[in-house]
Amino acid sequence: MHIQSMTTRHNHWLTTIFLLWSGAALTGCGGSGSPDSVVIPTPVQTVPQNPPPATQPPVNLAVPDNRTVTEFRVALLGNSHVANQNIAGLLKELLQTGRPQAKVFTQTAGGRGYLDERLNDNVTLPLLTEQNWTHVILQGQKYSTSGLYSYPIDAALYWVALIKSRQGTPILFPEHATLGNNTEGARVYQLHQSIVQQQAACLTPVPQAWASTLAQWPDIHLHLNDGNHASLSGAVLTSMLFYQVITGNPADQLPYIADLGLSASVQQRLAQQASASLQQHPACPF
Repeated sequence: MHIQSMTTRHNHWLTTIFLLWSGAALTGCGGSGSPDSVVIPTPVQTVPQNPPPATQPPVNLAVPDNRTVTEFRVALLGNSHVANQNIAGLLKELLQTGRPQAKVFTQTAGGRGYLDERLNDNVTLPLLTEQNWTHVILQGQKYSTSGLYSYPIDAALYWVALIKSRQGTPILFPEHATLGNNTEGARVYQLHQSIVQQQAACLTPVPQAWASTLAQWPDIHLHLNDGNHASLSGAVLTSMLFYQVITGNPADQLPYIADLGLSASVQQRLAQQASASLQQHPACPF
């Protein structure tokens, strides 16, 4: 349930098993997921979306390895799960601390949150093609929380291929599960696995890191009260994952950073979990 924190809801009317999908029905500040208001045991249905541009970038290039660059330029595409708690700012803080000799620039992209909507927002394509980015984090693949509906991944494939064609490292950001949902995270991660099977990219194990942290340290509250968005602790955990994916440096070797606003104990545990999750679920094919 993520993306621009706007969760799409499906209203099902049984007259002709007609699916009315409306962007206006997105729950405010929700996620990319699409929770179903009525659960009907019908076969998985595919929800149409905007097609990618006709001119496709080269197909399935190798993922550029930019871990050792002297200037990190990181763009973040997403919705409220990227903007909430300022992931770009947290990531910049981590990069500047872990790689003090490197220049760091991070930017959250404007435009629409969902990856398919970004195909026609007149913001995302110019941002990615008129500037050079060493890394681009992609969040905003639509998904059905019930599993009853299938959303195309064509837009994600397009953006990944475009980023690689420009020597950037594409990093997929599958969202953490909503609080109390024990199956959502695995479903979101598997959906993103289907993307990297067609277009090689780095796949960050955000759902796994969150689930392990909540199980091991229930005193660390990763969600806000809405049960959907990340608290500061949750955002730092996610940012630490990105830090290690981007640099190749273990997050658990970062020093205490007072500006993050978390205690040394919490930072240490989050960093340990980020590194452990990436050891168990390596993100990049290099």
